[in-house]
Amino acid sequence: MSTPDTILFAVRGSSASAGLPPKNIKDSFFDRSTIVGKLSNVSKIVFNPHGELFAVRGKELYRGSMPSNVDQDWFSTAKRVGKTNWDKLKFLLFDPQGVLYAVTKDGELYKGPAPSNENVSWLYGEATKVAISAWNNFDNLFFDLKGNLYAVTNEDKLVMGSPPTNPDDRWFVSSTTVGKSGWRVLSHFMAVSPDEALWCVDSSNGNIYKGPIPTKDDTSYLDRAEKLGYSYNMYPLMSFTIDKTMLNIVSCEFLSELGKITSQTSEVVQTQIYVNKSSSPLKHTFTFSKTLTEISTFSHDHGFTVAVGAETTFKAGFPFVAEAEYKISVNVSTTHNWNFKEENQTQTTFSSSTDVEVPAGCAIRMIASVTKGEMEVPYRMVIRTLFGYETTITGTWKGVNHYNLMVTQEDYKP
Repeated sequence: MSTPDTILFAVRGSSASAGLPPKNIKDSFFDRSTIVGKLSNVSKIVFNPHGELFAVRGKELYRGSMPSNVDQDWFSTAKRVGKTNWDKLKFLLFDPQGVLYAVTKDGELYKGPAPSNENVSWLYGEATKVAISAWNNFDNLFFDLKGNLYAVTNEDKLVMGSPPTNPDDRWFVSSTTVGKSGWRVLSHFMAVSPDEALWCVDSSNGNIYKGPIPTKDDTSYLDRAEKLGYSYNMYPLMSFTIDKTMLNIVSCEFLSELGKITSQTSEVVQTQIYVNKSSSPLKHTFTFSKTLTEISTFSHDHGFTVAVGAETTFKAGFPFVAEAEYKISVNVSTTHNWNFKEENQTQTTFSSSTDVEVPAGCAIRMIASVTKGEMEVPYRMVIRTLFGYETTITGTWKGVNHYNLMVTQEDYKP
């Protein structure tokens, strides 16, 4: 399978659009992109390397999956992970390892883990201050795939270097100039795509460019960059991410040979007491039919999010415990309609008819029981994403199976 496609995500007004980046000047992102949701009153957006969106609204920070429904307000489903101070930031960006960097409007630079708890202050409780001043003078900041930090200076230059690790680092002195002029106008949007190309949007006319990242030996970016469109300055907020939103399921395979039975317990499904007060034997028939419901779920630790309205049902065989070997097999002769997102229910019916003879003056209890086995079975699933990429994900199916019907009798004392 190929790697996930790079997605360009852009916000205009309250609408968020997503689509593949333009490939040539005639390939209009505006015309073919998809409106994927609403992000009202958002001031900053950034995606982490795993494709999760972080957005600032007012003083608050939210995180969640990339929106995938045109009518949905993203903030209504996202998780608030910061209550205050997020309006004090000028820049917000992730390095390739998922470390969050933030520059305050006062010029301080912080770094730390992506926030996950709204009751913990990120700036003053989780993040580390790695620079104390002047970082608000930059027009833009971005990382390349190797973790080098780039900055557009107020002198119209592009500089780069390893990000500072403590306030004593003299980053402004140690950084290398890789662009001598003309960079401030290109700082409307600047980002490095997974193919290691630098994308820039000209704030004056909206031209979008893609080209090699400049170096100290080759500082001419526009001479080698390709113009891929215009009017991209219509989008106040833009970001790259990856196509990790599940749209439907192509196929699923249960790996029964890797499955395990985690527990086995006996479960009584039917009892009947027969009392014979007469002086001669009595004959009865112990007959029953019992339907048991078996519940199962699929784990969701695959790193993909499920689009709103996605088709998450599919047909496949179902795992069961083969009584002869007491090991897990998959019944492929009969398919089941599975739901990947929700709890699944299947039903198994047990029935039996057993002759019973009760001696004179005695009582007998008939007991029908089955074994309840809890299983964990790895699965391998081919999925299709929002923009048509197919990939394989893995996880664990957890379910229950009833088997091994046994009918026994015992003496009973009323």
